Amino acid sequence: MNIKIKSLRLENFKCFRNREFSFDSDIVTVYGSNGSGKTTIADAVHFCLFGKNTAGQSDLDIFKTRFEGRIIPNLDHSVEMEICVRELLNEGQDENAFSVKTVTLRRTIKEVWVKKRGSDEQVFKNNTVEYYVDGEAYTAADYKKYISSLISEDTFRAITNPTYFPSLKWQEQREFLKSMAGDIPAPEDVKYAALLKQLSDSGDDIIAYRKHLSYKMKEIRKRLDLIPTRLEEQHKALPPLLDWDSIQVQYVATQSQLKDLESQILKSSSGSSSDIKRKELTAQKRSVQRDLDAIATEHEQRYQAAEQEKRKAVNEQSIKFQTALNNQRLMEQKIEADHRLIERCQSTDYEADLQRLRDQWPKETFKADPSVRFCPTCGQPLPDEDINKKLEEMRRNFNLQKEARKKEINEQAARIKKQQADAIAERELLEHTLQDDEQALAAIKKEITSIFMVKADIEKQEIPPVSTTLEADVQYVALSKQLTSIETQLSSLTDEDTPDVLTSLESQRSECAALLAQLNTQLATKTQYDRIQSLIEGIGEEQRDLVTQLSALEQQEDIASSYQSAQNAILEDRINAHFSLVSWRLTRTVNNGGDSFEEPFCECYVDGIAYHAGLNQAARLNAGLDICNALCHFFSVSAPIVIDNAEAVNNILATTGQQLRLYVSDSELTIK
Repeated sequence: MNIKIKSLRLENFKCFRNREFSFDSDIVTVYGSNGSGKTTIADAVHFCLFGKNTAGQSDLDIFKTRFEGRIIPNLDHSVEMEICVRELLNEGQDENAFSVKTVTLRRTIKEVWVKKRGSDEQVFKNNTVEYYVDGEAYTAADYKKYISSLISEDTFRAITNPTYFPSLKWQEQREFLKSMAGDIPAPEDVKYAALLKQLSDSGDDIIAYRKHLSYKMKEIRKRLDLIPTRLEEQHKALPPLLDWDSIQVQYVATQSQLKDLESQILKSSSGSSSDIKRKELTAQKRSVQRDLDAIATEHEQRYQAAEQEKRKAVNEQSIKFQTALNNQRLMEQKIEADHRLIERCQSTDYEADLQRLRDQWPKETFKADPSVRFCPTCGQPLPDEDINKKLEEMRRNFNLQKEARKKEINEQAARIKKQQADAIAERELLEHTLQDDEQALAAIKKEITSIFMVKADIEKQEIPPVSTTLEADVQYVALSKQLTSIETQLSSLTDEDTPDVLTSLESQRSECAALLAQLNTQLATKTQYDRIQSLIEGIGEEQRDLVTQLSALEQQEDIASSYQSAQNAILEDRINAHFSLVSWRLTRTVNNGGDSFEEPFCECYVDGIAYHAGLNQAARLNAGLDICNALCHFFSVSAPIVIDNAEAVNNILATTGQQLRLYVSDSELTIK
């Protein structure tokens, strides 16, 4: 559907008392000084259709005629607009079959004045609004319904105001542009199959999915960073490793010995002590044997402690090795990111853009239109003075436009050169960063080699066995000789009573009880050792599990990143296919705790310059017109586009629908 304004009649509307305008062409130019009523024409179109001005205000008083700042009372305020509606018949079959109809619309504000009892003066009561379509009166609801059948208010504002769509929030722009792209097909690459199924099952989009992955990876890295500290705390709390089996055997033997001593003491006290001497020697033998066992146990403990220290040292080097490998992987990823950023800095051909601007440099000279010599009304030749005056004005306007174009090209060139310089500076900075990162990677690899060699040296260390250390222990050798002597005495002992046997037995019982208490204390450390060792093994298993989880999540993130990049490229290509001048970017790269991440975004660009950060007024206007034109094609409807401050643009972009170009000039309001 194409809506075109043919005429506009204003009665007591803002600055106009009674004025009629004819719009005979697709491009209508309106000239006039500031305050002469150019914007009022645009407001009248919006008022007739929707009862609002171009700013969306619906206060009826703003449409009334004023004099010296005050509203002139007791007037009807009316806008009548004749439009031509051209609509395609049998859509999708014959593109050349149209229906054309002319419709006259009128909206009138009527002031209601009443005279109060006892007063000769009338006072304003309220406003009423009347609606007409082709001279037939309509109710407000029917009129609104009829206008909506032609075009909705939101659509009208979007396709007739070049600044409307870019002024929306970027989220609103993005959602609408996505609707223009339609359904984006999923890539056929088999590596995305699992990802697509997971997205389908969870109902998440790729952005939420990647944020969730990023959060999970960050949490796992936090837990991995804490593991070395946790291991160190547990190793500090770990009691010495003892031969608890031997201690348990010694404990049982000592208990038996204590019972035996108590029995001997009882017998000795009762006078039955014929072989007490033998038992005393036997007790001495056990004592010596106990001392020998204690020394052997001590050597065993030292051996076990040395083995444990070796295992601890190997484990520490293993943790350092794994940490260094993780650092190597992270640094390799950062170097890959450095290369991508450097490639991005080199992707734009600034010299080609500058050459394009050089090619656009205006070289044309002023050529007078022969028609300037004749009166546009009667066709008679004009006096030479008028001709020269007109020629001089046309030459001045031509030179002004030419200089403005040169200025605009110079400004664009300056921006491109600045962007080029910024890109070179950024690339140099990135190259320095890359060099530093490569040096850091080399240092990490060197560290990995060093850790590996240290770990290998520790593993090669030999710990002397217990038998070897016992042979070098002087006390152990002396006790062994003492044990041999006691055994010799026992073999030569005769059956005769020995004095002071009871005292000796009491002493042996005290020593035996003390040893039993000591052994009991040593046995108690086994439970603590087993518990802490179990915690250490659990932490090691947790570390291996976390590394596995992190590796799996990183693989998922790589696939998701590749998928999102592919989808974004398809989405942007589909959207940009609707536009001829502007291009859209729907994502931007942000840094999320050291990880690069693509987040939703929406901005339109002209020649690589962002609409909201660099485009001049003329480029913004043409960008807005390109957007209006794309929306017209998308909605299959067009309506008059109002172009304010049109004098600021030399080459206004052509559009599907009618254009109302408003030019500021020193003349009275004129329409051509």
